Amino acid sequence: MTQLKKIWLHILFLNSLLVFVTPSAQSKLAPMNDEELKLLKSMRITPATSWLVAQNFTGKLADEKIVNLNDYSGRFVLLNFWATWCSPCLKEMPDFEEAYREIGKDKLVVLAVGMGEDTKKISKFVEKYGFSFPLLADPNLVISNLYGVKNIPVTYLIDPKGLVLGRALGIREWARPDFLAFINSRLK
Repeated sequence: MTQLKKIWLHILFLNSLLVFVTPSAQSKLAPMNDEELKLLKSMRITPATSWLVAQNFTGKLADEKIVNLNDYSGRFVLLNFWATWCSPCLKEMPDFEEAYREIGKDKLVVLAVGMGEDTKKISKFVEKYGFSFPLLADPNLVISNLYGVKNIPVTYLIDPKGLVLGRALGIREWARPDFLAFINSRLK
């Protein structure tokens, strides 16, 4: 892919993120009912206001295995951007772990993208803290830039069909029973 094409794709994706803050960008509403929207708002998660398909990407896990977002199609994905030096990021990771274990890796994927981190740092981090969900290296910020990430932690909610349902900037309680019920309801 040429550099110019990559830049245009990035610009198009960033423009599509405006649907989170620009009501006039709506063309087809995101597939959520009033109760689901109320839950997301109660958790300070910005719901998508328009139908937005998550952008695919490829990266390396701590064990050097190459994966892409489409590998997790059919599962609910919490796409989290974090860094080893970010204390708020570390604070919410036990909740991600609890949600991941509670719902199960066949239904939920917490895909944590290490912003500016290489596989060696992430491997040491996994050894130290023992998290079992996939942690992905993004040493050159390719994935972070694709999603327009500037501040961390930030988490995107992606349903099993690949639609972005919302975005949370900052830490959240990801293992709340009502949120886990929301995830389970999206898996039916």
